Amino acid sequence: MKVKISAITQYFLIYIMLLVPGSCLFAKYLTGDQKYYAIIIMYIILYALNKKYRCNYSLIFSILLLIFVVFTRLYTNGGAGISAWFQFVVCIISTQMAISANKREFLRRWINLVQIFAVISIIFWVAFLVSPSLVNAWPAVTFDTQTMGTKGYEIYLHGKGVLLYSYLEIHPTRNCGIYTEPGVYQIVLNSALFVLLFWREKIGFKSEIEYKRAVFIVLLSLITCQSTTGYIGMLFIILFFYFSRKKDHNTSKVKLYITGVMAVGFIVLLVDYAYRGTESIVYIQIIHKLFGDNGSGFNISEGTGLYRLGTIIVSLASVIKHPLGVGYDTLNVLKKEYASGLVAASVVAFAAVYGIIPWIISMYMVFKPVMKYEKLVPGILFAILFFNTTLAQTDLFYPSLMMIPLYLLLNKRLVRRGELT
Repeated sequence: MKVKISAITQYFLIYIMLLVPGSCLFAKYLTGDQKYYAIIIMYIILYALNKKYRCNYSLIFSILLLIFVVFTRLYTNGGAGISAWFQFVVCIISTQMAISANKREFLRRWINLVQIFAVISIIFWVAFLVSPSLVNAWPAVTFDTQTMGTKGYEIYLHGKGVLLYSYLEIHPTRNCGIYTEPGVYQIVLNSALFVLLFWREKIGFKSEIEYKRAVFIVLLSLITCQSTTGYIGMLFIILFFYFSRKKDHNTSKVKLYITGVMAVGFIVLLVDYAYRGTESIVYIQIIHKLFGDNGSGFNISEGTGLYRLGTIIVSLASVIKHPLGVGYDTLNVLKKEYASGLVAASVVAFAAVYGIIPWIISMYMVFKPVMKYEKLVPGILFAILFFNTTLAQTDLFYPSLMMIPLYLLLNKRLVRRGELT
C-alpha cells in the first residue's frame, strides 16, 4: 500500500506540473493567485516534513526572483507585482516536488502520464476532426476564450473541456491537449522527445516495443499539434539525435524507426498540401509563417511572427536604453507605441522588464546544472529548445523544460554513484 500511495502522490504532483502554466483549467477557471498559494503552501509543508523535498537550488532561485521583482517594483514605481513572482516560482517548485517524490521513478512516470494524455488528445482530435458535431454532444464544461470583431458586432469564441482534453474553436483542427494553444502543448511533447531520445537509459523501458510505442505517440502528437515552434524543436531534436548519438545496434534501429515514422508523416503532409493547397497544414504552419504569402524568401513579418518580432525589437531597444529594467507597465506602453498586439518573446521581455543583470543570473541558474552534469551536445540542444520556446511564448519558465536542469541537479549524487547513467 505504501508503494501505491507513493506512486499516486508522484503522479498527482506530475499532473500539477503539467498544468502549470498554460492549461485551460488554470487559465479559464482557476484564474486568481489562489492556485499559486495552494502550490506554494504544499511545497512549504513537504519541505518542512520530509527532507527529500528540500533543494537549495529551488530555494535560492526563488529568493533571487523575489529580489528581482521587489527591486523592479521599487525602481520602476510599481512595474512588477507579486503575481509575477508566484508564476515564476510555481513553475520551479512544482517541477522539483514532482521529481523529489521519487527520483528514480520520475522519468518513467512522467513519460507514462505524457503518453496517456497524448493518446487521449489524439483520440479526441481525430473524433472532432472527422465529425465536428461530436463537440456539441461532448458533456464537458464550456468556457469563453476570446472575442473577435468590433464592439457591437463581436464574435465570441469558446472552448470545451479542461481536465483531459481541451477543444478550442480558435484552433478547431489542431491538437491543443489540455492547453490554451498548441504552442504550449508542444513544449511538453518536445521535452518528452528529448528525454526519449537522449535519456532512454534513465527511463528503464521494459521492452523495445514499449519504447518505440512511446516515441511514436509523442511524434504523432507533435505532428497533430501543428505548431511551427513545435516542428522546429522536433527537427532539431531529431537532427541532433541522428548526428550525435553513438552508432550501436539499438541506436541504429531507433534511427531507422524514426525515419520510417517521419517518412509516413511527410507523405501524409505532402498529399494534404497537394489536395488542399493554401488550406493545408504545410502551408498554414510552415510556408506562410516562415516565407509569407508570396513564398519568395524567408519572411517572419506575417502571421504571429510579426508580433513576436515586434516584441523582440522593442525589448532589445528598451534593454539598451534602460539596462536596469523598466517594469511591465512601461514595456507594455512601449509595445503599444510600436504596434498593437505584440506578444511572446518572453526571454527578451524578461530582460527589458527586470534588467540585464537579473536576466544573466536567471539564465545562469537555468543552464548551470545542464552545463555541469550533461554532455555537450544534449546541453546545446537544451539551450536551442529553451530559446526556441521562450522566443515564441509569453512565459519564461515551463516545468517540462525546467525538468531537465532540475532532474540533472537532483540526481547528481545517484549519477556519481553509478545508480543512474
